Amino acid sequence: MKDFAVLISSLTVISGISWFFFGKGKKKEEQTEQSGELEKLELNISGMHCAGCAAGIEATLKLMDGIKYVSVNFATSKGEFLYDSSKVKKEDIISKIKELGYDASIDFESFEKKS
Repeated sequence: MKDFAVLISSLTVISGISWFFFGKGKKKEEQTEQSGELEKLELNISGMHCAGCAAGIEATLKLMDGIKYVSVNFATSKGEFLYDSSKVKKEDIISKIKELGYDASIDFESFEKKS
């Protein structure tokens, strides 16, 4: 009986951890696919000095109304955003990044990585 209780509690914990890491993202992707007004924006972001900078940009922009998905990569100096164009504009996203002390650019050719 004791072994059975340990097995059940272990399975419960494993299920919860699996849902936390794998289940949440799938729902978010399904929600974004259902909305037809979402636009994708790719930006070059300069001025980041560490992965913490990228995480800070992600965390701040996820709080903006209309932003559905944010991914900022410190190593490549790129940011990817999925947003509802009826709630937020490209310029708002770029301006928020600049408020945080970084530079953001849509123009990939004239971009100079500053880190």
